[in-house]
Amino acid sequence: MDTIDSNAGRITASCLILAGGKGTRLTPDKPLLEVNSRPIIERTAGVVASLFDEVLVVTNTPEKYGFLALPLVADERKGCGPLMGIYSGLKKIRHEAAFVCAADMPFLNQEVIRSEFLELDTFEIVVPCPSGRPEFLHAFYSKRCLPVMRRNLDSDLFKIEMAARSCKTLRLGKEWFARNGLTERVDLAFTNINTIEDYHRCVRLEEEERARARAEASDLQKASSGFRAHNSVAPDLLREIRRTLILQETAYQRGMPGESFSSLWAHSSRVGRIARHIAEAEGFEQEPALLAGLLHDTGKFAQGGYHEGDVPEEKNAVRFAEKILAGTEYEKWIPAVSEAILSTYLEGEATSDIGRVVYDADCLDKLGNMGVAQFVAKRALRRQFLEEEVLIKTSVELTYAHHAPETLKTATGRALAGKRSARTRRFYTELLEEWTELGLGAYDIVEEDIAGIVCIFVVPCVCSCGGRLKIESDIRDSVKCRSAVVMYRCMECGKENEFSFCLPNVEGLPPRNESPLFF
Repeated sequence: MDTIDSNAGRITASCLILAGGKGTRLTPDKPLLEVNSRPIIERTAGVVASLFDEVLVVTNTPEKYGFLALPLVADERKGCGPLMGIYSGLKKIRHEAAFVCAADMPFLNQEVIRSEFLELDTFEIVVPCPSGRPEFLHAFYSKRCLPVMRRNLDSDLFKIEMAARSCKTLRLGKEWFARNGLTERVDLAFTNINTIEDYHRCVRLEEEERARARAEASDLQKASSGFRAHNSVAPDLLREIRRTLILQETAYQRGMPGESFSSLWAHSSRVGRIARHIAEAEGFEQEPALLAGLLHDTGKFAQGGYHEGDVPEEKNAVRFAEKILAGTEYEKWIPAVSEAILSTYLEGEATSDIGRVVYDADCLDKLGNMGVAQFVAKRALRRQFLEEEVLIKTSVELTYAHHAPETLKTATGRALAGKRSARTRRFYTELLEEWTELGLGAYDIVEEDIAGIVCIFVVPCVCSCGGRLKIESDIRDSVKCRSAVVMYRCMECGKENEFSFCLPNVEGLPPRNESPLFF
């Protein structure tokens, strides 16, 4: 099976750029049309050259493409369409498979190409179908296809689809793109030029992409005040962290294809800056605090799942931190950043200064008016709106706000938590009062002592049947933490409702694996 060389970052396959189209609807020289002052085929070659160690151009007009300084291959027989180009190219490559693309695709996406390749395995053709239609000129082909292609060409069957039906073909639909976090502007990757309108559209898209890149760079600059002394490196590092978090969260939200999600990146960006602020006030190193804050959640949705395979998220985050910081000027901070990420998740006292700083920054980002805004935004992101289930979950916010001033690990953090904790409690208390005043239902805010830990629960006053509710609570182990589990049981109809949440690291919290306490 072919692989991606993790050291060089190259795909162990070849690439064939097909530049043999007749151009009957526009011009036979489509690949030479310029977008942003560069021929399209030169842009295409630049993208694939960074992925493949062998790139060939299949063309019947080699005199036009000598400037690329790439090997040129001619069709064995002219007038047979792209199938002949693929066949002729596959016979010349030194690898067992090739990525085939058209020469008039100015916006190839490296992540899409890499992800396609990883699916090749035992298949002979891997073709993406982002809109339902197969993109055969953005696909991988194995040399095992050659006999089928030869038979079809000899029979004057020139459609690639017919050859694909006779080969072991994997078609990658919309679900695959969503699962792999590749939905963001994926249509660009498959844009090609057939008409003058297509060309003008590509020029406009290029201008939009450049404007978008400038805006993104500006946003990253604003988010990276701690990196001002390292502008030559930091923007790339930030961009990679941002990209990773967005891809992970988008893959996790696979039920909503076509959307990209950046709430985790926004949170991590804020935590990094808050951590740097606290570190400065406490007299600690600011740079590792900023880095650890930015990276602390990179394991949350690893591989598109939440705690995939019961691996604690902090371990996945540390692996990513070590990988992304290695070989950069921040490599010296890998031990401090790794220790901080690991200690941030420990029950009880974090074991390093930077870990305590990041723990506090993470908590502070969820407190006060900012915390309320994030709670509402997160619920909406998950398609949960202002209704009973969401109101009950405010128990988490109230419990954490109650304990924040005493559980944060630094003097600066505790000082910052005071006002914000009060704001959180005041908002949710007033929200529930308004809910009752408007006749939408009545809720009690109940303080429950579970093994010496105060938990604040929001519970309906009565069941929907009108019956009285009994509250039962428990502490249980979960992958990430000790969790409070709350059950409301109607004494009339027997209906039960249960939810759980991680308890804050309060002094006196029983260690894991003790017998559960039940009240």
